Amino acid sequence: MKFAKILLTIAAIQYGVIPVVIDLTNTHVFHSDWPPHARFHMVWLLIVGSSIAVYVTALLWIIGANTKSSLRHAAIIGCLPLFGFFVSAALMQQYGGSLSDLDAPIEVMGLDGNVVSFTVAAVFQIIGTLLIWRHTKPIL
Repeated sequence: MKFAKILLTIAAIQYGVIPVVIDLTNTHVFHSDWPPHARFHMVWLLIVGSSIAVYVTALLWIIGANTKSSLRHAAIIGCLPLFGFFVSAALMQQYGGSLSDLDAPIEVMGLDGNVVSFTVAAVFQIIGTLLIWRHTKPIL
């Protein structure tokens, strides 16, 4: 179970900490071309993602860290920010979105950095979630 908790914690760091570090810069929140309302939504998103990460981490390691219901809730809640990323990516054509700032794209081995980062987090999240659900009884 500890391995699953570590995987979910790494995923939480990815969706809750790394975006804050990357996006509180002039390519996102402080981008001179962004409308004020878009900046507001970006900051809101960062706060929601980091709050979820803190809550998930607390459920995994502090608040009922060894209770089956806390572990299952942490696993499911941690899926939500990642689900939001992939749905947003899938719908980009509908709203004119882009995975990266076109003026300063981040690439990892020729692939979009966001896709690489969130895919790794999603793999960790899925494996951790499956391990927890496999080794705990249903919540009721």
